[in-house]
Amino acid sequence: MLTNAQIAARLLEIRTLMEMAGESFYKYTAYEKAAASIENAPPLADLVATGAHLELPGIGKSIGGVVEQLVKTGTADALQLLHERFPSTVIELLGVAGIGTKTAAMLYEEFGIASLNDLENALRSGALEGVPRLGKKTLENWQRSLLSYRAHVMRTPLPRARAVAREIVAHLAEGPPVHRLLPAGSMRRHDVTVGDVDFVCTADDAEGVIRRFTSWERAEAVLAEGPTKASIWLADALQIDLRVLPDNLYGNLLQHFTGSREHNVKLREHAVRNGLRVSENGIVDLATGSVTTSPEEQGVYERLGMQYVEPEMRLGLDEVDLALAHALPTLVALGDIRGDFHMHTRWSDGRDELEAMIAAAAARGYEYHAISDHSPSRGRFGVSPERMREQRREIEALRERHGVYTLCASEVDILPDGTLDYPDDVLAQFDLVIASVHSDFDQPREGMTKRLLRACENRYVTVIGHPTGRRFGEFDGYEFDYDAVFAAAARTGTALEIDGQAPRLDLSGTLARHAASFGAIFALDSDAHRVEHLENVEFALGQARRAGLTKDRVLNTKPLPELLEHLRRKRSG
Repeated sequence: MLTNAQIAARLLEIRTLMEMAGESFYKYTAYEKAAASIENAPPLADLVATGAHLELPGIGKSIGGVVEQLVKTGTADALQLLHERFPSTVIELLGVAGIGTKTAAMLYEEFGIASLNDLENALRSGALEGVPRLGKKTLENWQRSLLSYRAHVMRTPLPRARAVAREIVAHLAEGPPVHRLLPAGSMRRHDVTVGDVDFVCTADDAEGVIRRFTSWERAEAVLAEGPTKASIWLADALQIDLRVLPDNLYGNLLQHFTGSREHNVKLREHAVRNGLRVSENGIVDLATGSVTTSPEEQGVYERLGMQYVEPEMRLGLDEVDLALAHALPTLVALGDIRGDFHMHTRWSDGRDELEAMIAAAAARGYEYHAISDHSPSRGRFGVSPERMREQRREIEALRERHGVYTLCASEVDILPDGTLDYPDDVLAQFDLVIASVHSDFDQPREGMTKRLLRACENRYVTVIGHPTGRRFGEFDGYEFDYDAVFAAAARTGTALEIDGQAPRLDLSGTLARHAASFGAIFALDSDAHRVEHLENVEFALGQARRAGLTKDRVLNTKPLPELLEHLRRKRSG
């Protein structure tokens, strides 16, 4: 069944299409009021499941029937009739500044423009030039607004968005002082991709900060600029929004703009049940009209009677119920990570020397780490058994020099039949083995599943590396039976990697959460190919926190003696 938010969205779609169709103001605004009522109502799916009649403020018999249809079927006769006249995509046009419902209807009925792509093509071809009421300035404004649209719909991998965010922070640091500058939105939640980059901050000179922000040399266009907020667009289709907030509202606004939408809807539903209304401007007591504002996010959750929810967990799943019961887990944190198992050097396809990588691991305060160069099937990047033994001697000679314990390891290819790229007598010489798929990605699902299961069953395999094989913009990942492999990993004590390398973020938080339900353990790794890549572990950590993982589920949070004992037990079968 649909959630309240999804039902409200469909009612708003009906409302908009009715206005385009020329229905009366009172008729279509009734749907708008109904949508607002439903967003703040108890879950309608629960009411319908009990057979209760829907009696909600602002919803009469007619709209109530539409709502019941939506709850039960996901659609409604009223919506289907409107779609016979206007395609659902025509609503996209309303996202362009200056296009209202009448203009959108005219563009569709007279020019066949039914989507933003159609509009973009019409603007590019000049098809709208000379149309009455559409002057040159109007068309230019539409074109600029389309840039904002592209920035919102084109998702940017989190690591690349984070790199841009660091640049804008550095740019703002050279202007008027900013206080408590933090990213919000999907970046703060560690989504694997980001629609745009949202920043919130406080400042004594808000207008000066805005001017500094909009003057950034990388900004291709200024989409919006006001005294306390602005938006810029970059050439690589990334939009950056900045809001400068009053200090007393900082917590409310940061919580609101961090989202997710689903999480915030659940907060509002809980608030309404308790006579409150939550928004970015504070929490209103509906009985007294008093407003509570919070300079810190924690105050928002405290006022709602719940435990603070970490940003990565604000997914609209079970986190609100857990927070109300004060039963949220203590998520694994960066300070819990004692080592990194996945690091490459110039011995294979890395860019830095062995000692440089060891020294960098020591500089991060690690207790241990592993050098895990590639096995022979990686061609010129592979390390033969003879060279592997030579590398081990070099590692052992360096072990006392930097104050970090270096494990001799390898990232070993899982071959198409599930055997490993080294024979068992060679695997036995490693302290730790990461087994990864690097070839034959198009293997059928059943074959890939058997391939991964066989690797899990191998007593020398410590970690399954980047388990789905996905790379942003290149490959979505190979197909296999997640449940079977996750269950086998849990049963055999084989850790599943959360690879923080920028093109991967694999496993994602969603899949890691699913794997955790089978009892699996995890390794949070950087997959570093040079010294500066060691910070990739922070991206792996973000996915682990989205999965709700605690440190006891993460192999590389264990002290070295416990880690070595785990490795011994795995090898003993």
